[in-house]
Amino acid sequence: MEALKINGLVLFFDASEQDAAKLIGAACEKSVQIIHERWGLDIPEDCRVYVMTSWLRFLFHAPPWPYRILVAATLPLWYFRARKLWALAGGWHQQFGQRRAVGVKPPRLLQLADTRIGTRIFVQEDDLREKVRRNACHELTHAFTSHLGLPMWLNEGLAMVTVDRFAGKPTVQPETIEALAQSSQDTGPGRYRELRGEDMDNLMFYHCVRGYWLTRYLENTQPDLLKNLLRQKNSHGILESKVAAAYGMEPSEFWKSIDTVLVSHFGGTKLS
Repeated sequence: MEALKINGLVLFFDASEQDAAKLIGAACEKSVQIIHERWGLDIPEDCRVYVMTSWLRFLFHAPPWPYRILVAATLPLWYFRARKLWALAGGWHQQFGQRRAVGVKPPRLLQLADTRIGTRIFVQEDDLREKVRRNACHELTHAFTSHLGLPMWLNEGLAMVTVDRFAGKPTVQPETIEALAQSSQDTGPGRYRELRGEDMDNLMFYHCVRGYWLTRYLENTQPDLLKNLLRQKNSHGILESKVAAAYGMEPSEFWKSIDTVLVSHFGGTKLS
């Protein structure tokens, strides 16, 4: 594979993917700057980005050698789930010890992806090249924050809000706030391990949307709090207790009330 150094990270790509490499490389340069300036996060010491044309090849090339042995040994445990996610994803992030690896599909493969969840969440974007750029930004945000072990709502919300900054406009449909208005009032924060089974699509939609609007709410109303949360690793419980305390709420009541708060705050949101 070809390799190109960009702003402290290394971009890997097949020689036949030169055009996609230029596209993704430029998106990485812009994303690194936005993530650092907006959230105060520095680029990981060992960060790789791949023009990802095969999920299996990515998972065997990206890890250091000791991890490749582990990947091979556990392949039967995650093969079918990974193959299913490949059809849905425009990009991936994986952490192998200190190494962060990001894979981004080139335009020719992105156009074949299953978009049934994305079309429910995101404002329509017909330019495949712009979609690729945004996917690179999203996954790089995950790479910059993976050492923090963020809860799902903030992990996804932060990546989605960063893409808004990258695009210079909201990229999530304002109508998605309605999903929070219709939610159960005792819905917890959600965990990645819960995104399984027949209802996976709906759970993924709800928790990604909620994470996005909650992260935007924090950015709008408590920007210093959000930056402080990203300065050091906290357990999910401590992090969410800090958020609740900032709004004068008990942690036990926070997830019962937050959807109503978000709907009240963003209910009249328009694209702008």
